[in-house]
Amino acid sequence: MSDRTVPLAMPSPLRFPLVFDPRRSAPALGLGVVLALGSGLGLAAPGQAQPGVSDPATVSPACAPPRPGRYAVIGEGELNGEPLARLLLETWNADGTLSGVRLERRGRLYRETAYTGSYRPLTNCRAAIARTYQGTVSSSQAVLDPQGRPRHSLGVLPDVLMLSRWFPQPSTACTAALLDGVVVSQQLGRDWRDRQWKPNAVVQRETWRGGQVEGLSVSSYGPRVEEATYSGSISVQPDCLATLRQKDSLGTAYNYRAIVLADGSGYLYLQTDPDDVTAAVLERFPAAAQPGR
Repeated sequence: MSDRTVPLAMPSPLRFPLVFDPRRSAPALGLGVVLALGSGLGLAAPGQAQPGVSDPATVSPACAPPRPGRYAVIGEGELNGEPLARLLLETWNADGTLSGVRLERRGRLYRETAYTGSYRPLTNCRAAIARTYQGTVSSSQAVLDPQGRPRHSLGVLPDVLMLSRWFPQPSTACTAALLDGVVVSQQLGRDWRDRQWKPNAVVQRETWRGGQVEGLSVSSYGPRVEEATYSGSISVQPDCLATLRQKDSLGTAYNYRAIVLADGSGYLYLQTDPDDVTAAVLERFPAAAQPGR
């Protein structure tokens, strides 16, 4: 996918990551902090060992190796005081390489970027991941489930707080019909008020049919609580990337990019409106599970 940028604000510069290895210590500082450059971002090329990071041969027999496949990822955090949220649709290949597309909000900036990278096993059922976004390398560590699938990950850049949740994504085509039924969600976000980012919280219940949605949201902005109904529609690509547009009973329009979960369990979305940074997991209940069915 080509890079698409909405120039709402200049993004904060990324810096090279600091990789902490608790087995090492620096006498002067009491912390084992290693400044890694290039391929030393906590991740070597597939099959190549790297000093300070466990070699694949040392992985415990109790741990399954990282499992190739397609994954949907949602991450939220902060960078230099600005809210940061992203969705990834990523494929892990058997040779240790990966590729994907990143949908990201950084403050008031939204952009989409195709990327490549690699992954490798670490001790204690973990994986180290490196991704190259527009020439800049980002690294993280993921914990694996008993089948070797990544489930949660943590970014290891020095000024970034980023936690991500992973969902196995079957390699099947997606359609809007995968959302038919009832969907519920909760979300914590940030909105731009009084020249600063302030927190908000929302719970939602919505009903989908044929790519059309009707829903109810209850939102808290600290000093006030709002209730509103809303409606909208979604356009879903075969690769499961989607665009969602909604309008509520208070007259406010909302725009999102989304990843539909190919197993029919719901969808992930990321708001693209510049004054709101929200990412959420929306859980679907099939129509057959509803009363009277």
